[in-house]
Amino acid sequence: METFKSTEALLSWIIDFFAQKFGNSAILKGGMSLRLMHSPRYTNDVDYVFIPFDSKKDVKTLVEEALSLVDGLMFRISMNSKALRIIVDYAGQQAQIEINVEMECPSIAMSSSLLSIPYGYPARIIRVMEPGVAFAHKIAAWNERELMRDFYDVYQYESLFKTEPQMEILHRRLKNSRSYKNIVAAKDIKGLIEKMRKCAESLTENSFAELVPLLETVELAGLSFRMRPSILALCDKMEKKHL
Repeated sequence: METFKSTEALLSWIIDFFAQKFGNSAILKGGMSLRLMHSPRYTNDVDYVFIPFDSKKDVKTLVEEALSLVDGLMFRISMNSKALRIIVDYAGQQAQIEINVEMECPSIAMSSSLLSIPYGYPARIIRVMEPGVAFAHKIAAWNERELMRDFYDVYQYESLFKTEPQMEILHRRLKNSRSYKNIVAAKDIKGLIEKMRKCAESLTENSFAELVPLLETVELAGLSFRMRPSILALCDKMEKKHL
Protein backbone atom coordinates (compact mmCIF):
# COMPACT_ATOMS: atom_id res chain seq x y z
CA MET A 1 0.00 0.00 0.00
CA GLU A 2 1.28 3.47 -0.88
CA THR A 3 2.10 5.99 1.84
CA PHE A 4 1.08 9.60 1.43
CA LYS A 5 3.67 12.22 2.38
CA SER A 6 1.18 15.05 2.89
CA THR A 7 -2.49 15.78 3.51
CA GLU A 8 -2.75 17.21 0.02
CA ALA A 9 -1.53 13.91 -1.43
CA LEU A 10 -4.44 12.17 0.29
CA LEU A 11 -6.86 14.87 -0.88
CA SER A 12 -5.60 14.39 -4.42
CA TRP A 13 -6.30 10.66 -4.11
CA ILE A 14 -9.82 11.41 -2.81
CA ILE A 15 -10.54 13.67 -5.78
CA ASP A 16 -9.31 11.00 -8.19
CA PHE A 17 -11.31 8.30 -6.37
CA PHE A 18 -14.52 10.33 -6.34
CA ALA A 19 -14.08 11.19 -10.02
CA GLN A 20 -13.91 7.49 -10.85
CA LYS A 21 -16.74 6.40 -8.56
CA PHE A 22 -19.24 9.24 -8.83
CA GLY A 23 -18.39 11.11 -12.04
CA ASN A 24 -20.43 14.25 -12.73
CA SER A 25 -22.61 13.71 -9.66
CA ALA A 26 -19.74 14.91 -7.45
CA ILE A 27 -19.20 18.65 -7.88
CA LEU A 28 -16.04 19.94 -6.22
CA LYS A 29 -16.17 23.25 -4.35
CA GLY A 30 -14.19 25.08 -1.67
CA GLY A 31 -10.44 25.29 -1.19
CA MET A 32 -9.49 22.32 -3.37
CA SER A 33 -11.40 23.78 -6.31
CA LEU A 34 -9.36 26.96 -5.86
CA ARG A 35 -6.17 24.87 -5.85
CA LEU A 36 -7.19 23.61 -9.29
CA MET A 37 -7.28 27.25 -10.40
CA HIS A 38 -3.72 28.04 -9.22
CA SER A 39 -4.52 29.30 -5.72
CA PRO A 40 -1.47 28.85 -3.46
CA ARG A 41 -3.55 28.23 -0.31
CA TYR A 42 -3.42 24.71 1.11
CA THR A 43 -6.40 23.09 2.79
CA ASN A 44 -7.02 20.08 5.03
CA ASP A 45 -10.40 19.09 3.65
CA VAL A 46 -12.34 18.63 0.44
CA ASP A 47 -15.89 19.83 -0.16
CA TYR A 48 -18.50 18.46 -2.56
CA VAL A 49 -22.05 19.03 -3.68
CA PHE A 50 -23.68 15.79 -4.84
CA ILE A 51 -26.42 16.04 -7.48
CA PRO A 52 -29.19 15.20 -8.13
CA PHE A 53 -30.01 14.24 -4.54
CA ASP A 54 -32.46 15.57 -1.98
CA SER A 55 -31.30 13.32 0.85
CA LYS A 56 -27.87 13.16 2.47
CA LYS A 57 -28.73 9.65 3.64
CA ASP A 58 -28.70 8.36 0.05
CA VAL A 59 -25.26 9.84 -0.56
CA LYS A 60 -24.04 8.50 2.79
CA THR A 61 -24.89 4.98 1.67
CA LEU A 62 -23.12 5.39 -1.69
CA VAL A 63 -19.96 6.86 -0.17
CA GLU A 64 -19.82 4.29 2.63
CA GLU A 65 -20.08 1.46 0.11
CA ALA A 66 -17.30 2.91 -2.05
CA LEU A 67 -14.86 3.68 0.78
CA SER A 68 -15.40 0.33 2.50
CA LEU A 69 -13.94 -1.43 -0.55
CA VAL A 70 -10.56 0.34 -0.24
CA ASP A 71 -8.07 -1.92 1.51
CA GLY A 72 -6.46 -0.28 4.54
CA LEU A 73 -8.72 2.78 4.55
CA MET A 74 -10.56 3.70 7.74
CA PHE A 75 -13.29 6.30 7.99
CA ARG A 76 -15.72 7.85 10.46
CA ILE A 77 -18.91 9.35 9.15
CA SER A 78 -21.35 11.79 10.73
CA MET A 79 -24.33 13.73 9.48
CA ASN A 80 -26.22 16.78 10.67
CA SER A 81 -28.61 19.31 9.18
CA LYS A 82 -25.78 21.12 7.41
CA ALA A 83 -23.64 18.40 5.85
CA LEU A 84 -22.33 14.87 5.68
CA ARG A 85 -18.81 14.72 7.14
CA ILE A 86 -16.31 11.91 6.69
CA ILE A 87 -12.92 11.67 8.41
CA VAL A 88 -10.64 9.51 6.28
CA ASP A 89 -7.50 7.82 7.65
CA TYR A 90 -5.48 6.27 4.87
CA ALA A 91 -1.83 5.54 4.15
CA GLY A 92 -0.45 7.66 6.98
CA GLN A 93 -2.58 10.77 6.53
CA GLN A 94 -5.95 12.06 7.67
CA ALA A 95 -8.37 14.37 5.84
CA GLN A 96 -12.00 15.44 6.02
CA ILE A 97 -14.62 15.21 3.29
CA GLU A 98 -17.70 17.41 3.58
CA ILE A 99 -20.69 16.74 1.35
CA ASN A 100 -23.90 18.67 0.73
CA VAL A 101 -26.70 17.62 -1.60
CA GLU A 102 -28.74 19.55 -4.17
CA MET A 103 -31.06 18.61 -6.99
CA GLU A 104 -28.98 20.85 -9.25
CA CYS A 105 -25.84 22.95 -8.95
CA PRO A 106 -24.23 25.19 -11.61
CA SER A 107 -20.83 23.77 -12.50
CA ILE A 108 -18.07 23.86 -15.09
CA ALA A 109 -15.76 21.18 -16.47
CA MET A 110 -12.15 21.41 -15.29
CA SER A 111 -9.02 19.33 -15.56
CA SER A 112 -7.69 17.85 -12.33
CA SER A 113 -4.13 17.93 -13.70
CA LEU A 114 -2.71 20.57 -11.32
CA LEU A 115 -3.44 18.30 -8.36
CA SER A 116 -3.47 14.83 -9.86
CA ILE A 117 -0.29 14.70 -11.97
CA PRO A 118 2.13 15.86 -9.21
CA TYR A 119 0.91 12.94 -7.09
CA GLY A 120 0.99 10.33 -9.82
CA TYR A 121 -2.68 10.23 -10.82
CA PRO A 122 -4.03 10.74 -14.33
CA ALA A 123 -5.61 14.04 -15.29
CA ARG A 124 -9.37 13.73 -15.32
CA ILE A 125 -12.17 16.07 -16.31
CA ILE A 126 -14.19 16.78 -13.19
CA ARG A 127 -17.05 19.12 -12.34
CA VAL A 128 -16.32 22.22 -10.25
CA MET A 129 -18.88 24.66 -8.86
CA GLU A 130 -19.36 27.59 -11.26
CA PRO A 131 -16.92 30.30 -10.07
CA GLY A 132 -19.49 33.10 -9.77
CA VAL A 133 -21.70 30.88 -7.61
CA ALA A 134 -18.72 29.75 -5.51
CA PHE A 135 -17.61 33.39 -5.12
CA ALA A 136 -21.04 34.39 -3.75
CA HIS A 137 -21.02 31.52 -1.27
CA LYS A 138 -17.47 32.38 -0.17
CA ILE A 139 -18.34 36.03 0.52
CA ALA A 140 -21.40 34.90 2.48
CA ALA A 141 -19.30 32.42 4.46
CA TRP A 142 -16.84 35.15 5.42
CA ASN A 143 -19.74 37.41 6.45
CA GLU A 144 -20.96 34.78 8.93
CA ARG A 145 -17.61 33.39 10.14
CA GLU A 146 -15.10 36.23 9.64
CA LEU A 147 -12.32 33.72 9.06
CA MET A 148 -9.21 35.11 7.40
CA ARG A 149 -8.96 32.10 5.11
CA ASP A 150 -12.40 32.99 3.73
CA PHE A 151 -11.35 36.63 3.24
CA TYR A 152 -8.19 35.43 1.49
CA ASP A 153 -10.28 33.28 -0.85
CA VAL A 154 -12.49 36.30 -1.64
CA TYR A 155 -9.26 38.07 -2.65
CA GLN A 156 -8.29 35.08 -4.79
CA TYR A 157 -11.57 35.11 -6.71
CA GLU A 158 -11.27 38.85 -7.27
CA SER A 159 -7.58 39.12 -8.18
CA LEU A 160 -6.78 35.84 -9.91
CA PHE A 161 -9.99 34.77 -11.58
CA LYS A 162 -11.54 38.14 -12.48
CA THR A 163 -15.00 36.77 -11.81
CA GLU A 164 -18.00 38.40 -10.14
CA PRO A 165 -20.18 36.93 -7.41
CA GLN A 166 -23.60 35.65 -8.46
CA MET A 167 -25.69 38.35 -6.85
CA GLU A 168 -28.98 36.48 -6.58
CA ILE A 169 -27.28 33.85 -4.45
CA LEU A 170 -25.41 36.47 -2.42
CA HIS A 171 -28.62 38.42 -1.71
CA ARG A 172 -30.32 35.22 -0.54
CA ARG A 173 -27.41 34.21 1.67
CA LEU A 174 -27.23 37.66 3.24
CA LYS A 175 -30.95 37.72 3.94
CA ASN A 176 -30.66 34.38 5.76
CA SER A 177 -27.30 35.07 7.43
CA ARG A 178 -26.90 34.42 11.14
CA SER A 179 -25.07 36.52 13.69
CA TYR A 180 -23.21 34.93 16.57
CA LYS A 181 -21.87 36.08 19.93
CA ASN A 182 -18.77 37.79 18.54
CA ILE A 183 -19.81 38.20 14.89
CA VAL A 184 -22.47 40.51 13.49
CA ALA A 185 -23.38 39.37 9.99
CA ALA A 186 -24.45 41.93 7.39
CA LYS A 187 -27.99 41.38 6.14
CA ASP A 188 -27.79 43.34 2.87
CA ILE A 189 -25.28 44.45 0.23
CA LYS A 190 -24.76 47.91 1.73
CA GLY A 191 -23.90 46.46 5.12
CA LEU A 192 -21.68 43.82 3.54
CA ILE A 193 -19.68 46.40 1.58
CA GLU A 194 -19.15 48.48 4.72
CA LYS A 195 -17.99 45.41 6.61
CA MET A 196 -15.61 44.28 3.85
CA ARG A 197 -14.11 47.75 3.50
CA LYS A 198 -13.52 48.00 7.24
CA CYS A 199 -11.77 44.63 7.28
CA ALA A 200 -9.65 45.42 4.21
CA GLU A 201 -8.56 48.81 5.56
CA SER A 202 -7.53 47.28 8.89
CA LEU A 203 -5.31 44.56 7.38
CA THR A 204 -1.70 44.44 8.56
CA GLU A 205 1.03 41.85 8.26
CA ASN A 206 -0.09 40.61 11.69
CA SER A 207 -3.58 39.76 10.44
CA PHE A 208 -2.68 36.41 8.91
CA ALA A 209 -1.82 34.04 11.77
CA GLU A 210 -4.60 31.70 10.60
CA LEU A 211 -2.96 31.47 7.16
CA VAL A 212 0.55 30.58 8.36
CA PRO A 213 -0.04 26.78 8.06
CA LEU A 214 -1.86 27.24 4.74
CA LEU A 215 0.50 29.46 2.73
CA GLU A 216 4.20 29.39 1.95
CA THR A 217 6.24 32.14 3.60
CA VAL A 218 6.83 33.82 0.25
CA GLU A 219 3.06 34.12 -0.23
CA LEU A 220 2.54 35.72 3.19
CA ALA A 221 5.17 38.43 2.70
CA GLY A 222 3.45 41.70 1.83
CA LEU A 223 0.03 40.05 1.64
CA SER A 224 -1.85 42.94 3.25
CA PHE A 225 -0.59 45.29 0.54
CA ARG A 226 -1.89 42.94 -2.16
CA MET A 227 -5.20 42.07 -0.56
CA ARG A 228 -6.28 45.56 0.47
CA PRO A 229 -6.56 47.20 -2.98
CA SER A 230 -8.12 44.09 -4.47
CA ILE A 231 -10.88 43.86 -1.84
CA LEU A 232 -11.52 47.61 -1.96
CA ALA A 233 -11.82 47.44 -5.76
CA LEU A 234 -14.38 44.64 -5.37
CA CYS A 235 -16.34 46.79 -2.93
CA ASP A 236 -16.32 49.69 -5.38
CA LYS A 237 -17.61 47.48 -8.20
CA MET A 238 -20.36 46.00 -6.07
CA GLU A 239 -21.39 49.47 -4.90
CA LYS A 240 -21.59 50.88 -8.42
CA LYS A 241 -23.51 47.95 -9.85
CA HIS A 242 -25.82 46.93 -7.06
CA LEU A 243 -26.56 50.00 -4.89
